[in-house]
Amino acid sequence: MSNILLLVPSSLAAFGVSRGSGAENLLRPDPREIWLDSAVGSAVTIDMDLGVATSIDTVFLGCLYSASQDATWTITGGVAAYDELTLKAAGDLRVPERAGRVSHFSHAFWHGDDVLVRYVRISITQPAGASPLGIGVLMIGSAFVPEFNQVWGSGRAVKDTGSVTRLPSGGIAVVEGARYGSYKWSLEDLSNDEIDLLYEIQLDRGETRRVLVVEDPDQTPGLRNRIHYGLLTGLRPSSRKSATQGQWELAIEDWVSESDAVVLQLPTPAMTLGGTPISFGGEILTIGA
Repeated sequence: MSNILLLVPSSLAAFGVSRGSGAENLLRPDPREIWLDSAVGSAVTIDMDLGVATSIDTVFLGCLYSASQDATWTITGGVAAYDELTLKAAGDLRVPERAGRVSHFSHAFWHGDDVLVRYVRISITQPAGASPLGIGVLMIGSAFVPEFNQVWGSGRAVKDTGSVTRLPSGGIAVVEGARYGSYKWSLEDLSNDEIDLLYEIQLDRGETRRVLVVEDPDQTPGLRNRIHYGLLTGLRPSSRKSATQGQWELAIEDWVSESDAVVLQLPTPAMTLGGTPISFGGEILTIGA
């Protein structure tokens, strides 16, 4: 078991995808707005230019739709070119799920040693015969990992946006909403530098900018459920244990994505409703329910 991980994405100077539609959606916060591949059976590449040589240790492709169990990916990069170093050798695209479960919705996640790169390339192969791959989130950067792990008492919760009203007749009126996960954890024995870094992260992200939290980043069963993409919530003050040690309690709410309709948002201002396209400022195509 490895220590909890918190990632704030690095900004990109340039970005491109070799094929497919909706590439810009990968950089939008809403995971329901996706990039959708246009082919299977051969590799598609995502190229990122960080602008300057930057230390990274984490790459996250979040909210994968229709990812085959046989889909693979590699990550390469370098200071001067996309293929100087292999950051991640070819392997399974989907993160491990708990034993016995295979869901339609998954993530791809790599976390390793710090490496100095400017250019990063992700190559993904969805096997022939599979449905085209959809991806909702792309994040890359250097994660915050505390020296000492979260303490006992940390845990998950599930929240529901629906409502239930008891009727005078004794019945129940139900308005179904969406269910989403959340996670709360506490860090103790934080150094002064770690407190400063967590303070800067919260100043930057607040409760309105996306982050990635991974309870335990090891590639072991259940990783899918240990990944939380969303927003920090209920920001709390830190507290001191001594002159050189502090503690902080943090929480995240996941972005609802798994059971929602998926949207492919394109720049062409049209929506076809079985007749003449209607211009309204962006094309929206429902991919699934």
